[in-house]
Amino acid sequence: MSGITRTMLGAAFIAAACQGGNDRTETETAALDSAAAVARDSAAEANAKELKVQAVMIGRRIGANNLVTEPTFQFAPSDTVYLSVATVGSPDSAALAAVWVAQTGKTVDSTSETIRPKGHANTALRAAPAKGWGPGVYRVTIYSDGDSVDAKTFAVKK
Repeated sequence: MSGITRTMLGAAFIAAACQGGNDRTETETAALDSAAAVARDSAAEANAKELKVQAVMIGRRIGANNLVTEPTFQFAPSDTVYLSVATVGSPDSAALAAVWVAQTGKTVDSTSETIRPKGHANTALRAAPAKGWGPGVYRVTIYSDGDSVDAKTFAVKK
């Protein structure tokens, strides 16, 4: 359950407790029902056997919990380009992959990782061509079990 969900649930329950008894307004009842539904949906997503990609961040550095710590869409030729792929679900395993393509259509790099997530997870993928990035525009497409789920465009400048 995310921090926002816990905060919403906590606030709703505190508001209900302060009222005492069952003298809730329609708005309070609706807030409690909504918070409970969000919590159920979040738990269902986390326990689902299908992996869902929630977000993809791109940047120059990766830090704790495989999160991008220096997000950007502009890189230098010598930079390593990192992706942080946020997922939710609990499949037995899943394959995340990224294919890095130059504006000419030529595949520059590709990477993949088999993961065994349990709920919410972040996976780091990276590319750093041996001869560096040539100046230009690139597109990286992210795949989950062979299906494209997101793409990012970035530029490399001299």
